[in-house]
Amino acid sequence: MHTRTTVLLLLLVIALGAIILGIERYLPSTRELREMKQGPVKFAPASVTQVDIDSSGGDGVTLANEAGIWWVRRPFNDHADPEKATKLLAELGAIGWIERVHRSEFDDSGWTKTGLDQPRYKLKLTAGSETVLDLWLGAPSAVEGSHYLAIHPLSADAEVAYYVAKTTLPDLIKTAPKEWRDSKLLRLPVNIISGLKLTQAGGQIELTRADEKAPWMLVKPLTTRGSKEKVGELLSTLLNLEIKDALEVTAANVSKEATAASPELTAQELKISITVRGVKAAPLEITLAKPVAEAQETTASTNHRRPLFTVVSKSLRELWAQPNDLRDRMLARIDEDAVSSVTIESATFLPVNLEKKSESWYLRRHNKLEPANGDRVARFFDALNTHPIRVFTSDSAANVTAYGLDKPFLSLTWVEGTAKPTKLLFGRNAESTEFFAKYDHEPSVYQIDASLLPSLPPDGIKWKGLGALRFTQFALRRISLAAGTAPALVLNYDPTTAQWKGERAGRDITSTIDRVKADKLAGELAKFYVQDWSADPTDAIHALQTPALRVIVTLGEPGVNTGPTRDVVLNFAPTQPGMDTAMYFGQVDSGPDVFYVTRASLLELLAPIFKEP
Repeated sequence: MHTRTTVLLLLLVIALGAIILGIERYLPSTRELREMKQGPVKFAPASVTQVDIDSSGGDGVTLANEAGIWWVRRPFNDHADPEKATKLLAELGAIGWIERVHRSEFDDSGWTKTGLDQPRYKLKLTAGSETVLDLWLGAPSAVEGSHYLAIHPLSADAEVAYYVAKTTLPDLIKTAPKEWRDSKLLRLPVNIISGLKLTQAGGQIELTRADEKAPWMLVKPLTTRGSKEKVGELLSTLLNLEIKDALEVTAANVSKEATAASPELTAQELKISITVRGVKAAPLEITLAKPVAEAQETTASTNHRRPLFTVVSKSLRELWAQPNDLRDRMLARIDEDAVSSVTIESATFLPVNLEKKSESWYLRRHNKLEPANGDRVARFFDALNTHPIRVFTSDSAANVTAYGLDKPFLSLTWVEGTAKPTKLLFGRNAESTEFFAKYDHEPSVYQIDASLLPSLPPDGIKWKGLGALRFTQFALRRISLAAGTAPALVLNYDPTTAQWKGERAGRDITSTIDRVKADKLAGELAKFYVQDWSADPTDAIHALQTPALRVIVTLGEPGVNTGPTRDVVLNFAPTQPGMDTAMYFGQVDSGPDVFYVTRASLLELLAPIFKEP
């Protein structure tokens, strides 16, 4: 082999070795690439029971998770802010490394600048008795938003791993120890609260509810419905009390410092007991000193946290509520969707029975069901649910005679879901100038406005559906319209061919019939709506003996043009004899019920059905 060839091969080997050394030194290994993808910090946040944070300045904080509740155990003993603790664990798990570094890459001066020998912060995470993370946070690196990290091994045979990592961890852990305290005096979801008891010098108020969807009931000092809005505001104030400051109570300072910090603490106290559904432990208790005038802060202590707190709220004085402040000022709170039946009883009419079937309301009359007036039913519930109580007249049922409630002139009974029927009684004074209401199972008497009563008509006919006539056009055979003494217009219909034939005074007028207009007339009669039903048909029946318009609809078996038929007769007459009034009386088949219909509706029936000339 020539000397030149040997030299070239030697140079090639040297270059290849340098490349290999460079790759090994400066490019990450397969293991490091896997670590870069996963992140340098690996632990299960749900398993962490303790977090220790120590700073180079000497401050230290210990957070402990006990039965799902985060506590600050050092430098004081109190609830920790769960959101900050959760955010800390999330940020630790989200640390993303930029590169892994080695001690050998730095001289002594460079290594000192990393801050990893004397770290600013040390974090240790423990799960039970086992350490799951031991992390030191060094100085910021040259890369924006990154710091040097050291992760100490959890086993003796491993080495410390150093990283340049992207993290916002310093902003979280530089928080002063007192800022790890839970800033809310009480941290509870409102839906699990089932009872409230407010005790002060003037007496006690107690509120309960069966579940989160049930209404609040005031059970002391009287029994009545609680105000959904007012109780909601009280709970909102209570659950949003912000801690401004805290005094650690010890045996040495409880009598002197606590009293000095809050001289009003024993002057006027409010004790609030909170019962939580499904929890067997004793109720949570909060004792607050009454704020001076319109002050927005006061002192508070609880049975689940040791310090004496200074709390802040713009609506602080709402906690000092009186019984009438928490009473429901609306006459009713009915869930219309849950109601299955309504009964209206009065001294002058037969009972009105309304029943819901397949999400539609029906009126039971003469032992049969017929469609009810859905709009009137909706107005009935809306009127009850939006009618305010004028005056809380009495909270004793000892003497209801003065309010006419011993013999109520009207009563409403409704059934919601599987609950017991609710009965609401209405009475009035002897002069019928004041009106009152009372639930039969409650002692309270309420004064109401008479404007509610028109929405609760006791006459069954007022609840009848406004559809006076219903049929399918496939069953139609003939329509006859006769206005006064004029000859009747007779329209014959063949449901098999959908063809019309007509005659008037014995003359065939088939060729002049506009089929579209005739179909429109049939459609209006097939779904004929009235304006209202008459409570007193006496005048109407007399007027209808000489109708101004008579319409006879002949019906047969749907879809065929043969077989037996029946006639449905509609008579109409003005409400004032001999006049063209805005409203007309109407009647179907001389039945017992008489309705009102507008003149405009009759003109639509009398509209020409002939072709244009």
